[in-house]
Amino acid sequence: MLFYHLGFRTFRHGLVGVDVFYVISGYLITSLLVKDLEAGRFSILSFYERRMRRIFPALFTVLLLSTLGASILFDPRELTKFGKELLATTFFASNFYFWHSAKPLGYFDTGVISNPLLHTWSLSVEEQFYLFFPITLYLLFHYAGKRISAGLLLLSAASFALNLWTTKHEPVVAFYWIMPRAWELLAGALVAMKATPVLRGRILREIVALLGLAMILGSACLPFKGMQFPGVFVLLPCLGTCLVIYAGETGSSFVAKVLSLRPVVFIGVISYSLYLWHWPLIVFSKHLPFRLSGYALIAFVLLSSLTAAFLSFEYIERPFRGSTSTFTRRQIFAFGFAASVAAAAFGLIAYRSHGLPERYTPQTRQLVAANLDRVDDFDPSCGNLKTEVHSINDIKFCNHGQQLPHKIMFWGDSHVEQLHPVIEGLYNHGDLQGRGALLANEVGCLPDEHINNIGDGFHCDSFARFAEQRAEWQDVDLVFIGFSAWLARWDNTTCLSVDDRCVRLLSQDEQRHRLAADLSNVIHTLRNRGKKVVVSLPFPIFSEPIPELAISNRLFGRFGLSQDPKEISSVSLREEIRAAAIGAGAEIFDARETLCPDGHCITEVDGVSIYKDESHLAGSQVHILASNLRDVLERSLNEQTPAPRNAPSP
Repeated sequence: MLFYHLGFRTFRHGLVGVDVFYVISGYLITSLLVKDLEAGRFSILSFYERRMRRIFPALFTVLLLSTLGASILFDPRELTKFGKELLATTFFASNFYFWHSAKPLGYFDTGVISNPLLHTWSLSVEEQFYLFFPITLYLLFHYAGKRISAGLLLLSAASFALNLWTTKHEPVVAFYWIMPRAWELLAGALVAMKATPVLRGRILREIVALLGLAMILGSACLPFKGMQFPGVFVLLPCLGTCLVIYAGETGSSFVAKVLSLRPVVFIGVISYSLYLWHWPLIVFSKHLPFRLSGYALIAFVLLSSLTAAFLSFEYIERPFRGSTSTFTRRQIFAFGFAASVAAAAFGLIAYRSHGLPERYTPQTRQLVAANLDRVDDFDPSCGNLKTEVHSINDIKFCNHGQQLPHKIMFWGDSHVEQLHPVIEGLYNHGDLQGRGALLANEVGCLPDEHINNIGDGFHCDSFARFAEQRAEWQDVDLVFIGFSAWLARWDNTTCLSVDDRCVRLLSQDEQRHRLAADLSNVIHTLRNRGKKVVVSLPFPIFSEPIPELAISNRLFGRFGLSQDPKEISSVSLREEIRAAAIGAGAEIFDARETLCPDGHCITEVDGVSIYKDESHLAGSQVHILASNLRDVLERSLNEQTPAPRNAPSP
């Protein structure tokens, strides 16, 4: 999990660590419960005392220090959201909170980096399971006789079936809810119940243990494409974990010896604290006034997480656990109650006060509020997101002057979509030479029918094909094509698409060359149809959202900790696109002529960002591009083009 959250591509599916943990948890807890039931000493009170000793000390320490960090580093909007997270976590309901507040991508949305308690969703699922499981096992033990395993298997099958259905129809529910996840803990419970025959023979035990380990590592590291999560995919790590435990119950094996190595045992011992600490450290490191990135960030999080986890286990967890603990049951319950009340109280105060804005002076509050307004200053109504396109009719177009016989089509991703206020203004003021405007934008996609984003649900290839067909209609005189440089910054984030099917992943260089070549072909095709073409070069991209940086500079600048925006745009990609476009006869629109007039990009005015994030201009600020865009469109419209050939009609 730690390596996954730090972005190590080797552990591309490292999130399955949670599923492995669920199986182990189900196995260990069920083993203890069965011993108590067989010995006639089963007690709900004792069970929850053990859970509180195990869970509460480290958890509430992390919540306390996260509260301090959030109070110092978070702006009012973030602290308000943190207050709600804290409330939900205190009552072990954060999985439902994050489900309720989830964006389309849920846990995998890029915005989750601002949620320091996001990882507590898994702890909430586990505790909700143990709210009901002890009673369920008690009833089965007393009334099901020898059919206890059959009862658990039936419950597990029902939960797994629900997992499959929700993964297909409600994937965020499948991820966060207890019911589709319960089968993973029940799988561990079934192993604890000895529901399968004992393994006999060293060779068979070695094979089973190695197979289980291979399934776990394979599920975490292999490049599975197009698999919805959790769904069928999590069978691999869960069954693998069951096999490793199953083999380990009957004797020694190579895998057991590897797992018994001191470094592995050490990580296992501190794993709970390590899980609790690593994510808040990652989140807060992104908010420090001195920004960490790359290897510096990785080193900081690794070292600080391991150190915090060790100290937490040694001095916070250990004193509360085991028969040698000096804390009585009464003290444990009193501590749990007091800690819960304190956490809930602060969460409620942060939420109801809208993030404790009184922390700042009136001038700072005004500037912070202005920058926070920029974050939502964007109209997404003209964008298509993960639109499945089988015909032109599946594309949502934005039209201005739909009735006019001549139009300009603006085709691209969200970086073209952001121009909508300017385009609408130019149309309303008659600056499009009597033409209408037509926008076709697919968020997160390059305008290339041979390149698709490999993320689940993207249909960039089919969208581009039908958008190009629309551009060839007779009513379109000029086609404006633009896109972000985000996708072209990483290897294996896109694939080569043939007949709307990914045939292989593309490296960064392959993607760039393919994009330039396909763009040149599209321009030639459109110009042969009598169309004029304008290509928008990629907008500037910065390493972090500009509104957040502006707020941070305001809060910490007086301590000498302000920081200039760091641009991470690819100069070589811009020049490759420019050369391909000009070589094919297209006009160039370059927003940098306005945004970066002297080579230094303007990102804010009087301490207020002109951007909504790290690359999109705020809707109220995009008008600064109006003059530049109008001049480019006029120049292109006045250009002489070849006579059209076989242009299709609407």
